[in-house]
Formats: sequence, C-alpha cells, structure tokens
Amino acid sequence: MNIFRRLFGRKQLRGELNEEIQAHIEEKIDALVRGGMPREAAGRTARLEFGNPSLIEEDSQTVWRWSTLESFGADVRYALRAMRRNPGFTAVVILTLALGIGANVAIFSVVNAVLLQPLPYKDASRLVTIWGMNLPRGFTLDLISYQDYLDLKAQNHVFESMGASTDNMYTLTGAGEPAALIGYEFTPDYWETLGVPAYIGRTFSPDENENSKAHVAVLNYKLWATRFGCDRSVLGRSITLDGEPYTVIGVMPPSFGYPPDVQVWTPLSADSQTLKDRSVRWLRVTARMKPDVTMEQATTEVQTIAARLRDAYPKTNKDQEAKLIRLREMIAGDVRPALIVLLCSVGFVLLIACANIANLMLSRGTARQREIAVRTTLGATRSRMVRQFLTESVVFSLVGGVLGLLLAYKGAQALVAMFPPTISNLSIPRIQSIPIDGWVIAFAVVASIGTGLLFGLAPAMQSSRMNIGETLKESGRTESSGAQGRRFRNVLTVAEVALSLMLLAAAGLMIQSFLKLVQTDEGFRGDHVLTMRLFLPSSKYPDSARRLAFVRAALERIRAVPGVESAGTVTFLPLSGWWGTRTVTQAGRAVDPSGKDPRFVWDSADPGYFVAMKIPLIRGRYFNAQDNDSNEPVTILSASAAKAVFPDDDAIGKLVNVEGLDKPHRVVGIVADIYQLGVGVHQPGAEQAVKSEVYISEEQYPTFLMCLAIRTAGEPTSVSKDVQRAIWSVDSSQAISYVESMEQLMSETVALQRASMLLLAVFAGLALLLASIGIYGVISYSTSRRTREIGIRMALGAARRDVLRLVIGEGLALTLIGLVIGLAGALALTRFLKSMLFGVAANDPQTFVVVSAVLLCVGVAACLIPAVRAMRVDPMVALRYE
Repeated sequence: MNIFRRLFGRKQLRGELNEEIQAHIEEKIDALVRGGMPREAAGRTARLEFGNPSLIEEDSQTVWRWSTLESFGADVRYALRAMRRNPGFTAVVILTLALGIGANVAIFSVVNAVLLQPLPYKDASRLVTIWGMNLPRGFTLDLISYQDYLDLKAQNHVFESMGASTDNMYTLTGAGEPAALIGYEFTPDYWETLGVPAYIGRTFSPDENENSKAHVAVLNYKLWATRFGCDRSVLGRSITLDGEPYTVIGVMPPSFGYPPDVQVWTPLSADSQTLKDRSVRWLRVTARMKPDVTMEQATTEVQTIAARLRDAYPKTNKDQEAKLIRLREMIAGDVRPALIVLLCSVGFVLLIACANIANLMLSRGTARQREIAVRTTLGATRSRMVRQFLTESVVFSLVGGVLGLLLAYKGAQALVAMFPPTISNLSIPRIQSIPIDGWVIAFAVVASIGTGLLFGLAPAMQSSRMNIGETLKESGRTESSGAQGRRFRNVLTVAEVALSLMLLAAAGLMIQSFLKLVQTDEGFRGDHVLTMRLFLPSSKYPDSARRLAFVRAALERIRAVPGVESAGTVTFLPLSGWWGTRTVTQAGRAVDPSGKDPRFVWDSADPGYFVAMKIPLIRGRYFNAQDNDSNEPVTILSASAAKAVFPDDDAIGKLVNVEGLDKPHRVVGIVADIYQLGVGVHQPGAEQAVKSEVYISEEQYPTFLMCLAIRTAGEPTSVSKDVQRAIWSVDSSQAISYVESMEQLMSETVALQRASMLLLAVFAGLALLLASIGIYGVISYSTSRRTREIGIRMALGAARRDVLRLVIGEGLALTLIGLVIGLAGALALTRFLKSMLFGVAANDPQTFVVVSAVLLCVGVAACLIPAVRAMRVDPMVALRYE
C-alpha cells in the first residue's frame, strides 16, 4: 500500500514560476505558432503539455475541462513528437522490439495452429482414443480386437458413442493415371463420434457396417478437387478401388483430415474369423465422452472393463490393459514439447530485449531530468509523470509490435518449410499453412502492450522520484544517476546474462544432440538410392505366384534402366514410418506364457535389397535365387536380434519360429542393425524394435506391400520416370507412390530436431547479442558518469592499467553473478529437454562449461570499448567534467 501511495499520491511541488520555466513555455508556444497553430491554441497546448491545466487561461464563456481522454491523447502526441526528435534512439528501440515481438508472434502462430485452434470436430474436447496396453510384451500402445471393441462399447456408461477404424491401401484406376490412395475403414459410428457431416452427400449408414460388405466410399476434399474437378455429379458414380467398383456417397469438407493424409474412407470389413478372434488386435478406437464425464472417470471405467475381460478371457487378454489419450494429444504427438520449449525460449529473448530497452530508457530519463523537473514544478503529479512515461513506452512497443507482426508473417512462411506437414515418422497437424488470424493478432497486441509496460514501468518510477530542487540547479546530481540507479541497471544486466546462459545451454544441448543424431550410423547407405512404394491389390494378385511373377518381371526391367546399379524390394522401407513386428523364438523352445518373447521389426526382402542399401553382412550370407518356395524356409537376423534370440550361441544354422509363419526358418545370415524408425525416434508399441529386425525371403513370402530400393550411378530422381515406365510396362494399372530419394527420407526423419536446433540456436545467438549490448551499455554509461572519479584517480597516480582493471572488473563482476544464476536456472530448466535429446545428457557438464566460457568472453569483450575510452581520459579535462 505504501508503494501504491508513493506511486500514485497526489502530493505536488508548487511554487512561483521563475523566468527560466516561463521561458520554456514561451519557447514551446513560439515553436507551435511557427508550425501553423493559432497562438491561443498554442498557449493552451504548451501549458497542457507541461502538466498543469490550472495555468490555462479562462474566460467568461468557456472553462477548460481536464479529462482522462484528453490527457491520454496529449501523452500519445507528446510520445510521437519525442520519437521524431530522437530518430536514432527510436530506431534502436523499435527494431529491438520488432525482433523480440515478431519472433514471439511467429512461434505463437505455430503453437496456435497446432495446439490451440479447435479441432474441426464437434465438441472436440470430449474426444478420446482408446488403446490396449501390454507392458510385459513391450506394448505401451496396442490396437484392440473387434470383440474387445464390442465389449467396451456395450459395457461402458461414460461414452456417448464409440467407433472403430483400421488403415488400408487402395489403388484407384479409371480416373486418370493409377494412384495409390491412403484409405481408412470406418464403422458407421465413427462418423457420429467425430460429429462432422459430409460436405456433399452423406457418410455411412448403420446398415453399411462390417458385416454388410458394402462397397461405398467417402472421398476427402483434396482428392475430389484434384481427380474429379469438384464435380458434384461424382455422387452416385462408381470408382474402381483395387479392381472393385465402389459407389461414391459423399465428400468430406476441406477442414476434415482424420487421420492425417487419408484420401478415401470405406466401411470397416473383415472376414468372419478376424471379427471373432479376440487375439487379433487390429482396430483403432475413438470415443466421445458424455458432457458430465471427466477424463479420470472415463479412464477408470475403461480400465475396469479391461480387467473384467482379462478375467473372462485369460487366454487372449492376459496382461492386456487399456489406456485413454485425448484426441488432441494424440494428433499433436511429439511436436508438443518441441513447440512449448521454443515458445519459452523466444519468451526469454523478449525478456532480454525488455531489460535492454529498460536500460536505454533509464539512460534517456537522465537526459530528460530538467524537462521532468520543469513539468513537476508546474504541478504535474507523480502519477501523471508515470503515466506519461508508460504511454511513451507503450507507443514504442505498439509501433514495434506492428513491425514485428509483419516480420512474423514472413517468419511463419519460413516455419512452414522448417516444419514439413508430413514427416516419415511424425505427422504435424495443420501446419500446411500458418495463418496470422485473429488470435495471433490479439496475442501480438497483448504482447506489445505488456512489453511496453514491462520495460517502461521501472524507468517511469525511477524518473518520478528525482530531487526536483537539485535538478533545477546547473550542477545538480539526481537520484537516478546515483547508487540506486546504478543498482537497478546492474540488476537488469545480471538478468540478461542469466537468461542468455539458459538459452545458450539449451541451444548447445540441442546442437550436440543433432550432431550425434546425424553422425550415427543407421546401418545402411542412403546416398544414391531412389525409393518408391507399390501396393498389389488382392483382387488382381490374390496368390503368391502372381505376386512373385510381378516382382520378378518388375525388378528385371528396373535393373535394365540406364543409370540403375542394383534394385531390390522390402516390405517396410526404413524411415518410411511403416513397420510391423513379430515374435521370434528358438525352434523347439516353449513360448513364454508371460509374453516376454522378443519382438522385432519384420521384413520380406529379396537379395537385391541388401545390395542396393549396402547393408553390411556380418556372418553367413544374403538370400539367393535358391531361397524359394521349393526349398527350406530361411531367414536373416540383424545383429541385436540374433543376440536376443541366441544370447549364448551363434545363430547361423539355427532354426527359429517367426510369429505368423507355419514352418521354422533357418538362420542363414546376420546383418548390421538398422534404425528402422530413424535414429532417436521412439514409436509407441515398438520399443523393442528400434534396431532389431528379422528378414524373410521375398521368394518364400511375397507380400502385397512392396517398397523398392534402387541404387543409381547419379542423382536418384533423374531415373524416376524411367523406373515408373518400367513398372507400368509390366502392369499399366499399377499405382506408384512416395517416389523420393532415401536422403530425402533421412532428412525428413530429423526435420523436427533440425528445426528445433536451428531456432534455438538463432534465439540463443540473439540473446547473446542483446546481452553483450546490455553489458556494454551499462559499463559505458557507468564509465561516463564516473569520468570525474577516474580523473581524480589518475591525478593521484593511478596507472592506465588500473583504470582498465577497474572498468573491466565491474563488467566481469556483473557477468559472473549472471553466470552463477544462469547455471542454476539452466540446470533446472534443461531437464525439460530430456525427451528431445539424443546421445547427450540434459545436464551435460561439457556444454555448460563451453557456453559459460563463451558468455564470459563476450562479457569481457563488451567491456573493452568503455575501458579503453576510460584509459584515454585526460585528468585535467576530467577534473573539470560535470
């Protein structure tokens, strides 16, 4: 309360106007008249500006009424004139604010687009995804069987509706060039759960369920626009998917995209055995909670039902639990922590900028002491002066915010490129464009006003507490230039150094992590490799013989393309984001009833795949032409898989059982481990399958999904058209998708880490620059105010090196205090980076030592110019300095 009274008290200094004060007013009046203002209005304006409305002349007809609005307008006009009078100071402040506010607005625009904007579904906050969980088998997120789905749907009391889905691939023919479509099969309830009606037409009806085998399809808006030209007559038209006719019944709106990148939806369908088998887990389940149900209540209910199913079906549901995740959290995925870290980091940059500008405003306040004294003597109250200073600060900040908003618009476009919408193992939602919408503009306005108040309040309070009588004297010294003013500047500088160290530590950790990431051997050579994916429709290739015939013919023609050195096929291409796992055990050994048998990524591959990808052979051999259906089933294990299955023996020549395959397979080779999902990528449900892999011969187990790896002599994409023509020469209706180089895939895998590292490095560099400017400003100002003291010291015999040590010592002390505080803060904050780091600890001592040394060197360098200037002071001149 005392502080409030001191700040806003009505006590005024009053007195007779002396000639000097009256001269100031008359000078202002003359200036306004020269600018074209009538003298009467000029006199009123001049007296109003000097803060005492009671001095405005009154006549018998009118009385000047003082209003808050009028005074605010006067404050704004005065602030604008002050900005014009000091263009250099104005440019520095506005540019600093534009960079700080613009960076914050740009990052917030990404956060807004990805995390804050409402999902395009009805009451999206009530949508949750339901997953299985089997920790003994290593599944933190598991799919759900159809029978479990029916039980969850029937036994719960917390959900309004519940739907199930599964992914699929389709080949679209008869509508231009064959196209591979990402499809999803939905139960009719799924549309009801999401609560989004069709843009045109309708979604599935209750009778188009998993038992009806209804051949109807709903298209996404982009497919409708690109393939059918937004023609509404597509409704009721038949399209061909995998050689089967499907009737188009609807098109979804442009905003609907769940799951991401899905192009066509069809009714859920499966054979009767799959629908009945509780051990076949293949469905993704989404549910809508009732309005009065909390997340905790829904989780408890689902877990209770899961426990009931474990008791009722111990053979299939042993150790099977349930887990609920909000739909927004599921969609945002791994990008959420990265965006939060970036938003906090750019916030630190703005705080450093505020500290810098506050220091500048304090120095500027010293230059305006006589003006403030005159205004106060004329009757301006302390609160009136504080309001004037805050108005000036907010005007500065709003102008900087407008410029920052323009910078943010440009920066947002650059961020779209840095955060691609689809990464091989990560999908970042709604980042195809980053709109500068009303929420972003509101954030910019609030940030600008808040920033202005933040950096303007301290200088305003400091200036309002000056000694008026001393200031009006020619040789007066003010409080703001005394010990209290210096202490406040020092506090701001220490805060800048501390915040800068925190940002530098975070950036250093991210840089180290990224370097280790890209330097890690992924187990293959990705240079000069072209990749593409094919999906063989079961209607056209129903058996192994036909699939094998296509694979052999296609590979033969691809290898004949000029520039192709080798080519091979694999089921799941590394880094593609597509993968599957199977249990592998020693033949003849009983299956572990606890479900702890190791699971590995599995692939069906041909001999050319290992050659094209240059996967090192450790022992044994690769597949060959004799590894066909007529001979013994064989397999190749990665090094870690071989060690896991045969911890005390050599795996070569041994028999293993592979889940889903009838006969034991003989191990004929051991190859290097491959980071199937990408280095540093952790996929829920595949914790044991990061590098371990089991390969099955393509000749013995051909699959519908086929990924090509083609090693070329030159640029991979230069032969892509010839390779596609070679495939179409075998089957003209075969769709080819995801045509890209392996290097591009590798780049996409680390896109999030690269973007986070680059942005943090930029923010840390900006913070370092601002901190160095802050240290320089404080030491330079302090040195200039101590010119007389330095002159006395030198006159009494102090050497130049003593002056150098004095000035640098002052800056070094501030820097060291900031380093100590910053180290403590960095140790506390960098632990939140743990999930984003690879191969480096969040408290890595090397990083902290290096960034501290860098900041210390920058601090010393920032003191050198003021120190050298102080060394050159002439003692005789300094003694006369005032």
